[in-house]
Amino acid sequence: MIKKIRYLLLGTWILMITLTSSGCVWLAVGAAAGAGTYAWVSGVLQKDFMVSAEELQKATREAMRDLSMVTKEESEDRLSAVYKLTLADGSNISINIEALTERSARIRIRVGIFGDQTKSEMVLSAIEQRL
Repeated sequence: MIKKIRYLLLGTWILMITLTSSGCVWLAVGAAAGAGTYAWVSGVLQKDFMVSAEELQKATREAMRDLSMVTKEESEDRLSAVYKLTLADGSNISINIEALTERSARIRIRVGIFGDQTKSEMVLSAIEQRL
């Protein structure tokens, strides 16, 4: 009987902590649930790809060109890249790519200071079309 009460209290405690969390836990769980998902956290769109960082950089450069973005700053190597750009409407955009393994990479996209999810999704979609 005491064992059942302990499990009940533990379950209730876990449920309370989960329900009072900021929601980031659920976003991370959703982002890890499968292919085609991304995370939107604190104004940054983030997605992991099963391609090398170099392939993701190439697709990003092609998308940047096709979307007529103006490059303000660019730095690349085999494992990472940072692009500072301006969109046609004058919005500043930052794109960061980092290698996770030889065959996987993460991209982070932020538009403006606080982030613009719609524009970030547009840029991500343009990049995905080139992979």
